[in-house]
Amino acid sequence: MGDGQERWRAAQAVQLLGWVASLLPPEAHRRAIAELGGAEHVAAEAARVRGPGHRPARTDSGPVAAGTGGPTAGLRAARSVLECDAVLAAAPVDWPALAAAHRREPFERRQRRALIARRDCPDAFTAELLTPWEPAVANRLVARQQELPPWAWRPGLARIGELRPSLLRHVLTGENAADLLHATPRVDLLVAAVDGYDHNHRQVHGFWEAVGVALRAGTGADPRAWRTAAERFPGHRGSLRGLLRGLGRPAAGAAGRPDLRVLVQAPPEVLAALVGRLGDDELAAMAEHPLRRLRTREYFTRTVLDRLHRAGVPPRALFARWALGVYGNGDATAIRAWLHGLDDRLDQFIDHLAHTDAELRRLLAERRPPEPPAADLPARLRRCAGPVEAQAVLDGSRHACGGPPWAELVRAHARTPLPEPVLCVLADRAGFPDELARALPRERLTRLAPHGPATARAALADLRTTSTASDLIERVRRAAVLDDRELLAAIRPAREALRHGHHLPPQAPGRDAWAARCAELVGRAAEAAGPGFWRTAAELLPGHDGSLPEFLAAVGSPARA
Repeated sequence: MGDGQERWRAAQAVQLLGWVASLLPPEAHRRAIAELGGAEHVAAEAARVRGPGHRPARTDSGPVAAGTGGPTAGLRAARSVLECDAVLAAAPVDWPALAAAHRREPFERRQRRALIARRDCPDAFTAELLTPWEPAVANRLVARQQELPPWAWRPGLARIGELRPSLLRHVLTGENAADLLHATPRVDLLVAAVDGYDHNHRQVHGFWEAVGVALRAGTGADPRAWRTAAERFPGHRGSLRGLLRGLGRPAAGAAGRPDLRVLVQAPPEVLAALVGRLGDDELAAMAEHPLRRLRTREYFTRTVLDRLHRAGVPPRALFARWALGVYGNGDATAIRAWLHGLDDRLDQFIDHLAHTDAELRRLLAERRPPEPPAADLPARLRRCAGPVEAQAVLDGSRHACGGPPWAELVRAHARTPLPEPVLCVLADRAGFPDELARALPRERLTRLAPHGPATARAALADLRTTSTASDLIERVRRAAVLDDRELLAAIRPAREALRHGHHLPPQAPGRDAWAARCAELVGRAAEAAGPGFWRTAAELLPGHDGSLPEFLAAVGSPARA
C-alpha cells in the first residue's frame, strides 16, 4: 500500500471514530476529540476524505443589476433572459405591478421567459404569460420544478409535440395523464411527445395505462374494436373522442399496423384471442418501434410479457427472445419460469438465477416429474445436473417436512465437497450449517446472504474486497436473519460496520438504532480502557480485520497499552 493510500485510510479512520464520538455524552465526546487531535483536525481530515471534487455549497447569488426606474424598466432594458433573471433576483418582486405593466404593454419573449420560470409567479399571471402560446416561453416552466396545474399546459396541447422532454416530465404525471389524453385535440402529437420522453418510465407507464382505461371504457370487450383502435390510435390526427366515435367506420386511408402498446391494454380474454390469431412475424413487426427505442425497451417488454402471461397466452420462442432484453428485472420470476425451455440463451440465464432464486427454482421443479425418495440423499444430490433437479430431489426426500439430515450432509461434505448448486439449494433450508455456508463461493454468498443466519455470517466475515459492503449489510439487516448485536459481531472488518452507520441517510429506517448500538459498544470500551483509547483506536482501525467487538477488545488489551 502506498503512502497516499495509507494517509487516506488513516484520515478515514479518524472520520469514522469522530462520528462515533459525536454520538457519546458531551464529556466523553470532548475527551475523544482531544485524543483524536482536536475538533479542527477531525473536520479537516473529514473534508480531505471527501476528496478534491467536494465543494461547499455557494451562499452568494452573484452580482445582479436591477437597472434604473424600478424592476419593470429594468426588465424591459435587459438584453437577455439571464439579465432578466438577475433583475428579478435583485429585490422582492411586485407581482401586481408587473402584471399591470404587462397588460398595458405586453412584455417581450425574453421577459416572459424569465417571469414564468419564477416559482412565486402567481397562477393568473402565469396563464397570461402563456398567451400567445410560444414553446420557448412554455419550456421555461420546467425551471419551477413543480407539478403544473391544467391551465398551464392546456394552451399547448395542440402543439405539445414542440415541448421539450424536460417540460413534458413536469406536465405528464401519473395523476394527469388521463386529463391530457382527454383534453388534447391531437392524439398523434401527444403520442409523439411521449415517444420523445427522456427517461422517467413511471410517467410513460401512467400514460399508456390511461390509454387502456379510456379504450376499455369506450370499446368494452370487442376484439374487432380493439384491433382497430390499436391500428389507428398512435397516428390519429384528432381527439380521443373522435377516435372512439370512428372505430365502427372504415379508415379513410390504408389500415396501419396495430401498436402492441395499445393492444396489451385490452381485457385478458380479448388479448389472448387477438394474439392467438397473430403469427410471430406480425407480432415482431408490431413490437419493432418500441423495442427499437432503448429508453423504453425494458418497460415495454416487461409490460407486454406480464400481460401476455396473465392473459394465459401460450409461451412462444418469440416471447423468450424479447425477455433477453430484461435480464435485470427483479419481478420477472413467474415470466422466466413461463418461458423456460424456449431459448437456449435465456435458459442459461434462468438456470444461473435458479442458484439463488428459490421461488424460480420451485416453479421450475414443479414442472418436472416427481422424484422418488432417495435412500442415500448425499449421493443422489451429487448426481443432480443443477439447482432445479436438486430442488426436486430435496422436495421429494423423506426429510422434506422435517428438514434435511444436516449432520449426514456435513459429514458427506467433509469427505468430498458437495457440488455448488446443491449447496445453494440447501442454503434456503432452515438450520443450514455454518460449515456448509463457508463452502459457498463469494459470488453466491453475496446473493444468498439474506436467506439465513449462516449465509449472512459467512458473507459478512470478509468485506475487505466487497465494493458494495454497505448495501450487503443493509440487505441482511432488512431480512432480519440476524439482530444488530449479531450483525456487529459478524461484520469484518470493523471499519465497514462504522462506515455503514456513518453513511446511512437521516431518513433511513433503523439508522438511529444502528448508531446507538455502535456508540454503546465503543463508549463502553473507551470508558473501560481509559486515557489513550481513541488515539490507539485511530492507529489500529485502518489495518484491523476483525469485527467491532474484536477490534474494541484489541484496542483495550494490556498489550496495546
